[in-house]
Amino acid sequence: MAEQPTMTTAESLRQAALGKARVEEFDQALGLFDEALALADDDEARELITINKADALIALQRSGPEVQALPMILMRRRHPRHTFLAAYALMFKHRLANEQKRSIFYGQIALDAANEADQSFWKLAALNDLGIVHEIDSQFEKAIDYFEQALVLLDSLDNASQENFSRVAIFQNLGYNKLLVGQTREGIRMIESVIDSIQVPSSLSDSYIDLCYGYLDLDEYEKARGLAEKGLALAGEPRQVRNAHYLLGEACYKAGDIESAEHHFAELANFYPQFRSLKSLLFGIDLRSMINLKL
Repeated sequence: MAEQPTMTTAESLRQAALGKARVEEFDQALGLFDEALALADDDEARELITINKADALIALQRSGPEVQALPMILMRRRHPRHTFLAAYALMFKHRLANEQKRSIFYGQIALDAANEADQSFWKLAALNDLGIVHEIDSQFEKAIDYFEQALVLLDSLDNASQENFSRVAIFQNLGYNKLLVGQTREGIRMIESVIDSIQVPSSLSDSYIDLCYGYLDLDEYEKARGLAEKGLALAGEPRQVRNAHYLLGEACYKAGDIESAEHHFAELANFYPQFRSLKSLLFGIDLRSMINLKL
């Protein structure tokens, strides 16, 4: 008789899937989660894998039975960890859908679950994501408050990989928000202190573009240009491409390279065909104070 698969096998597959998800290899992660679900032999394990798979589907902006199961999992509150993870995933889902009030609602549930369980890493994750939601909503001072609360918790983590991963994320996010409220040198310092540790190309693209924004504020146009070019090369989504072209246009224009500025402003204008005079407008008005690079 063939040996029955054990939970150790299912858990190993789940952990491998989480590893793929962390580096944004979501399609591979989904396959591994499916294998883990097929081997899981108790309700608690299946529920955890379901939440993890839902998280990967949400990152791909896809739905499925696992995503639809999250509210019921949250209502059951079978396990504090599952309550936190389900709320955290729903927070992420509504953030991607630009439903900020719902995202904050689920983020608060996640934070409450983390506090009740006295889990520092969960608290830190919820605070970081609440900061991101407020950042997207252009509430930058509130975002900074959440990120700074998360920063305080870093030293309480006893897992070195969690501490390093969290430090990179928080410094990226807090640094960007400091740029937006005029704390330019501090924002640049924070982002530059972790940029060599960023492994995900899309996150690295964001950080290079954020640094370009900061160095433009310091009138260091050539440095800003080089950073935006790196960000553009790594851009993985239209938002990043738009931001990179806009900031490259600004950097080139202010450095006196009108031909290159015209090219980048024209590339940006292609995203907005309904605004026929956008390129001309960009030569006349500096819009940096009016934009949010995360939208």
